[in-house]
Amino acid sequence: MMRWFNAEGGHLETKGVSPEGSVIDVPLHRHYVNLNIFRIDVGLKYQLSSEWVLEANIPYETKAQEATLEDIDPVTPAEWEAIKRNRDNHHRNETYIGFADADLFLGYRMQGLFGENDFLMGRVGTTIPLGKIEEDPWKLGDAGLEHLHIQFGTGTFNPLADLFYNLPIYKGLNASASVRGKLPFYENSKTYRGSREVTYTGGLSYRVSDWLTFQAGYLGFYQSYAQWAGERDINTGLRFSMASFGASVVTPYDLPLSLSVMLPLHQETLYDDTDALLDGVYEESDAFKFGPLLSLTVLYGF
Repeated sequence: MMRWFNAEGGHLETKGVSPEGSVIDVPLHRHYVNLNIFRIDVGLKYQLSSEWVLEANIPYETKAQEATLEDIDPVTPAEWEAIKRNRDNHHRNETYIGFADADLFLGYRMQGLFGENDFLMGRVGTTIPLGKIEEDPWKLGDAGLEHLHIQFGTGTFNPLADLFYNLPIYKGLNASASVRGKLPFYENSKTYRGSREVTYTGGLSYRVSDWLTFQAGYLGFYQSYAQWAGERDINTGLRFSMASFGASVVTPYDLPLSLSVMLPLHQETLYDDTDALLDGVYEESDAFKFGPLLSLTVLYGF
């Protein structure tokens, strides 16, 4: 289970929607968006042999969105109503629920590469397009129609690959590192092509006793632009990093339980807003800036 708090986004805007539903020019203002995410992942692992393993992960998400407005230039009451209609077309105070894209992996474990007890796990696989996808939000927005930028999936099968290495250092102290990539290579039925993504981690764990282990680590993430009909989606494309701290305990009935907190260190979008002017003001990407993350993991073998 994962809870992601207060992801924040927003952008400048000069468009409104008339009572007749036409897109009109209005004074400069800003849209603010806040997103809170709750996610449950059900992971399944089947040991084919001592080296080979088959794994699947099925996520289910709740995304609660809140949208507000800030007036920058003076507006009339009629213009403010047009601004609110346009805001409601783009961002609404709503909660969205559904399955996200699943992962399917075949993994191979190699033991004793550089020492007796180290190991390397390599996995290859694909995403399974279970998540709901949307129509092109840019076309709908230009037409003054309601749309949704939030998607639960890509609508495509995307190749996945990752490596995980674990090295015992001294007694209960272990070091680990991983890298994972996702490579969408075609458009879905609604002309959307997802972002290429790379996630990399490094960390230390210390086993205090048979039932208690502490962990600390670093996570980095790179996401390229997604595309709609071959045009880049400026709400995608970013780099961010997080620090993680946590602990694992073995509960009664031999159920390992892990609790971790991840705190943002750095985030930047790839979009160069100096390339686009909005009525003399630099246009902004609406990519979310992420807040802290809390996760809880329970393992059960049968």
